[in-house]
Amino acid sequence: MALTRRAPRRRRLRPLWGAVVALAIGCAPLTHAGFERRAPLADAPLPERARIFLVAGGVDVANFAAEVIEQRRFWRAQGFADDAIACYYARPTKAGFRGDRRQYRRLFRALEGCYAASTATVRAHLAAAAERRPPFLYLYVTTHGVDSLVGDSGDALPPDERSLLDRYVLQLGEGPGAGARAPAIVAAYRDGAPREELLFTPDVLADALARFPAETPKLVVLQGCHSGGFLAEPRGRAAEIQRIPNLTAIASARYDRTSFGCDAGPDRTYFGALFAHLLRGYAGRSPPEIPWRTLFAELRAALRELEERKGVRASLPVFFTSRVTDGAGAGPDGGDDAADDASPVGAGEDVDMDMSKETGGASG
Repeated sequence: MALTRRAPRRRRLRPLWGAVVALAIGCAPLTHAGFERRAPLADAPLPERARIFLVAGGVDVANFAAEVIEQRRFWRAQGFADDAIACYYARPTKAGFRGDRRQYRRLFRALEGCYAASTATVRAHLAAAAERRPPFLYLYVTTHGVDSLVGDSGDALPPDERSLLDRYVLQLGEGPGAGARAPAIVAAYRDGAPREELLFTPDVLADALARFPAETPKLVVLQGCHSGGFLAEPRGRAAEIQRIPNLTAIASARYDRTSFGCDAGPDRTYFGALFAHLLRGYAGRSPPEIPWRTLFAELRAALRELEERKGVRASLPVFFTSRVTDGAGAGPDGGDDAADDASPVGAGEDVDMDMSKETGGASG
């Protein structure tokens, strides 16, 4: 008797696929509205022991939030408890979420407990921390930066409104006008909003730092275009910062230069990825124990190499210190085109920078 071969039974994949999709939807938000529901901003009081402040200010890409999350994990691994670390982020716009959806969906759980990245909130929290006299302050801000918000309407503005906008600004996107849109910021000012709560500028940062005791080590890192204008620039607008005692600060780009990786291509900014990589080389040390001038020399060399490889104009990061341990009295370092002697990123060691989605290295 002839045997007939039974046709193989088709596996029913549709129910399984539906379960996978349902699981994915349940794990990570697919829409902007879902993201805002699943990643709410914290409103609890600032912990008493907060001394590490990590701020992601942009509203259009997830890179900034990724850097804050990475540093939060690093400092936790160094033994700092959650109540010693305060994180801040700005919720993305709808267009920003759509443009960087995959990365935002990866990050949303790690943003739990982060506060609103607004000038008013960060300023109030730094003031509260200063009153508690912490053993040190570490502040990392990563976002977009501009050298002025005056634009074409500057001549038509009254002097007080022009001076409000004509400053170096690092965007903290939870503030009025997303911390960077001049018309909304001017409108809030006209409605009575305090000037010092509208924009994150060199004078606002200087005032926040001046509230800490003179003996408190203050370590500040600013990632953003034109962020060097907070530390050194030709019009004297960084003079207040330079008078802060016991301060060491690094900025990612000279006052007249842009930094890169601030688009939806890389997972982190060029500066942020390299800084995090080099920081891991000093694991086991608290922020005041890190040799910041040495780290800066390594960072500047690595950044120069990366920018040359990517074919973008040098950002020329800046270093300033008034701390004796970091070489106070030498004046601001960096911000020039001189060649560096430091070896970039440890003799050819690879840095974990996901450039697979690179779209041209946009500045921010």
